[in-house]
Amino acid sequence: MRTKRSKTPRSLIALAAAVAVLATGCKKMSEDGGTIPPVELMTTVAETEPSETEATDTDTMPPLPTETTTTTTFTIPETEFSETEETEETRETEYTPYSETVTYEQEETQLTLEGNPWSETEMSKVMYVTENCYSRERAVIGSTPISQHYPGDTVEITALTDTGYYKLATGGFIHSDYLSEEKPVTTTAAPETEAPPETTAPPAVTGELVTDSSGGEEQPPAETAATTSAGGGIGDIGTGKYSVVSSSRYAYKQLSATEQKLYNNIVSSVKSFNNVVEVPEGMSKDDIIKVYAIVYNSEPQLFWMGSSISAGGAFATINYKTTDRNEIRAMQKEVDAAAANILNKAANYSGTVSKLKVFFDAIVLQSEFSTSDTGYNSTVYNGLTGKGELQCAGYAKTMQYLCDMAGIDCCVVVGTNSEGNSHAWNVVYCQNGYYNLDSTWGDPLSSYAKSDYIQYEFFLVPDAWIHNKTHFNVNTMTRGNGNKVHLFDPPACTKEGCNYFAAYNKVYSTKEEAEKALYAEFDAQIAAGKTVVEVRVTDKSIYDTLMSNDYAKTFQKYAKAKSSKVSGLKLKTAYSGGVQVVHYDILYN
Repeated sequence: MRTKRSKTPRSLIALAAAVAVLATGCKKMSEDGGTIPPVELMTTVAETEPSETEATDTDTMPPLPTETTTTTTFTIPETEFSETEETEETRETEYTPYSETVTYEQEETQLTLEGNPWSETEMSKVMYVTENCYSRERAVIGSTPISQHYPGDTVEITALTDTGYYKLATGGFIHSDYLSEEKPVTTTAAPETEAPPETTAPPAVTGELVTDSSGGEEQPPAETAATTSAGGGIGDIGTGKYSVVSSSRYAYKQLSATEQKLYNNIVSSVKSFNNVVEVPEGMSKDDIIKVYAIVYNSEPQLFWMGSSISAGGAFATINYKTTDRNEIRAMQKEVDAAAANILNKAANYSGTVSKLKVFFDAIVLQSEFSTSDTGYNSTVYNGLTGKGELQCAGYAKTMQYLCDMAGIDCCVVVGTNSEGNSHAWNVVYCQNGYYNLDSTWGDPLSSYAKSDYIQYEFFLVPDAWIHNKTHFNVNTMTRGNGNKVHLFDPPACTKEGCNYFAAYNKVYSTKEEAEKALYAEFDAQIAAGKTVVEVRVTDKSIYDTLMSNDYAKTFQKYAKAKSSKVSGLKLKTAYSGGVQVVHYDILYN
């Protein structure tokens, strides 16, 4: 976590809506559980669970008005989905807070201009389609789609326009971003290979890891392995070495064929900065917002993707944070450099747990949590470069981006905490199965601003420890009209072997073993001038005993005796749930 200022909870921008609230943001948890005073009487202040979005509405909530028209705008202030109604007669799209979005009315005016507002240079050659795209009636952004084309398709070219489109012999135009003279190649990411021996932390991993017959790590099922394609660039903007194909994503595979078509259309439009998206026939508003939400959460490389989609009829419109390609190129270079630096560090380790820990630590240490929904707070740009603040969706997208580049199966999952405030985290595949990974809650609100503060309560945990305990309504959003929109069922997380405390030998089944380990942790952390003391116990009664007032005062007395710099301890009580981590923070003078 960056420490330019102390982190204090702020109420998040409400889900702006006249029709529905569909939240995927989160509000951060307070770090303080209770300070142990130097006197005999100890007070413990209960923590609230992490959240990022207050469940309120900017108009009237409750109740919310019902839908009365056929065209609906879904607005996402970074990580929160909401809707604003409009009339089909005008088909005007209003976006807030963005002003660069083209309205339907403007678009239709452009498409009915007399003559062609471009020039053509004749040529004759055959080219390959590199990404899912549409041929258009005219060589301008937003023109009516004619037919869809897929990677590997060949097209005969008769001319190139000065607007960047190739003219097809069969009729129509395709933007140059989606064509190449070289045939695209699709490959499957190679399994992890042994990296050089680990020489620094993280230490060697142990635990009940399942291995295959060759002695290596068990891989996820073939159908969920990451697939990459050559290039992966977005025209002349490019996405560095990031080249994951949408069809390889776990979330994408959970969609119907019609939903996948809309998913592809949205991705294609975002990559070409096209405001118009074709909606397959028969899709409801719930279907559209479901797919748009999945794309928004599942394609972290599209950091310029806007936060709203307006649906009505056969087409919908989306907006962008920016359409300045030079700006995006510059930002992409920063993202590439930052990602390469983290991935190079991870390459020193052979195990997936250790690689994920490198990603986790990097995201937490360079991020400054914010409840603001402005700028790029929910994107990999802020998450990787550390140039802005970050919301929980930004933490989760950044983790997915790094996992994608490392060939680790990963997806973003949304839900709420026990208070109904929204949140986002990841589900990743690690060695013997799928696990939940919550990097936002690894970066707590720190009243004493320790720049090296990281906690691991939710580093690779099974569903049973968190579902309906600390994380609720998994991948389900509620619209303002009361409709539940379930995005997809994430992989079931049932294993424990890769959990941080199992992997690093910090799990104890008796009070005596755990107590001894805690004293050793206090010794090591105080000697290093660090803050966090954590061990996991397998029984709730042991947890309750070691977090009791009597033990807290005993541990504080011990810690203060170890160093005159220690001023006291804090109990961390919010992260109980099923993780059962005994957690004390060391305070220094």
